[in-house]
This record gives sequence, structure tokens and C-alpha cells, in this order.
Amino acid sequence: MIKILLVKDLRLFFHSPMAFFIISSYWLLSGFFFSFNTIFVSAVDMVTGFHNMCILLLFFTPIITMRCFSEEYQNGTLELMLAYGVSETNFVLAKFLFLTIVLVLMIVGSLPAVVSLLIFSEPDLGPILGGYLGLTLLGLAFFSIGLLSSVISKFQIVSAVIAWFLLLLLWFVDYFSVFAEGWLRELVIKLSFSSNYIDLIRGIFDLSSCIYFLSICVVSILFCLKILTFRRKIGRIIA
Repeated sequence: MIKILLVKDLRLFFHSPMAFFIISSYWLLSGFFFSFNTIFVSAVDMVTGFHNMCILLLFFTPIITMRCFSEEYQNGTLELMLAYGVSETNFVLAKFLFLTIVLVLMIVGSLPAVVSLLIFSEPDLGPILGGYLGLTLLGLAFFSIGLLSSVISKFQIVSAVIAWFLLLLLWFVDYFSVFAEGWLRELVIKLSFSSNYIDLIRGIFDLSSCIYFLSICVVSILFCLKILTFRRKIGRIIA
């Protein structure tokens, strides 16, 4: 059943102009920032490029994820599928796999930049490998939060706004560390997306950062399941 739902989501997404616009825009902007940093800033590495791709991903994530469940709510397909015995777990996992495929496709578009670096220079492969690992994990965390935001509301704009708010909050939460001390300050810093991501794109492998991003995914998926189960029990959709 997960495969059927996954194929349905992929077909609907890639048959729409939105898919071409989002993915091509992400590729073009990523390539532009890489070329700009290489030609005008003389930054012959991928560290700045990965940072720019991360910022772009933060912007595009709510646009991609806002339709995941909000559209199902409005079309009534979610209630219909649940009535025919499709479980909430299948629905959520299919959506998450769909978003994972879209993320991988977006990231693959940056490979020509790596090839050009390997041909015309001798880059340090550590930051490149760490950057791709960090970007993938960060993207999965972004998309899982976007998926949760889509479950919360049946309105796509509301879902997008919730996603942007949560993503920006988790990105800049370490700024609030100046108001804390001791273990609380360290906790606030460790909750930040940016502080966990920056070491990976510098080629520093940090297992705790990887666990953090994966934990965000797991917690978001569990909340999605809880919300869907609750709505199924009460028999209505809350805006």
C-alpha cells in the first residue's frame, strides 16, 4: 500500500508545473551562488555553496510540503482512503518517502559543481562529503517539519506559514542562548539547526548532530500519526 500511495504522490507532483518550477529554480539558484562565490569571491570550495543551498531549502520546503495533507483534506481523499482501511502509518510513510525522493533529486542537481571542482582544482573531500551528509539530514528534518505542518491545517497557506515559523525558530534558536547560562545555554545551542549543520559542512563528523536531525524526523512523523489518529477518532478536520 505504501508503494501505491508513493507512486500516486510522485505522479501528481511531477505532472504539475510546480515540480518543474521548484526543482529547476533550486538548481539554478544553487548554481548561481556557487558560480558567484567561485568567480567573484574566489571561494574554491563547497562550504559556502552548501550554506546557500541550505538557505534555499529552508525557503522552498514549505512550498513543497504544504500540499501533502492539506490537499488531501480539501479533496476528501484522506477520509476516503482511511475508510477503506488504509492506515495512518502508510499514509505518513508514503508522504515522507515522496519528500525524500524530491529532496534527493534537488540535491543531485548540485553534482556538476563538485565535478567542476574536481577537474579544475584539488578540493578537500571532507567538507564535500560532510556537506552532502549534512544537507541530506537537514533536508529530511526540514521536510518532516513541513509534513507535520501540513497535517496540522487543511489550508495550504496556513501550513506553509506554520512550517516557515518552525523552521526559522529552530534555525535561530541559538540566538536566545545569550539569555541562558550553564547547561540550559548548551541545550539551546544544541537545539539549533544552524549549529548542528555548520560542523558537517566543514568536514567535521559529529554523531550527535546526525542523531539530532534523525530525531527531528522521527518526532515529526510520530506527531503526524498522533494527529491523524486523533482526527480519525473525532471524525472531523480542524483548521
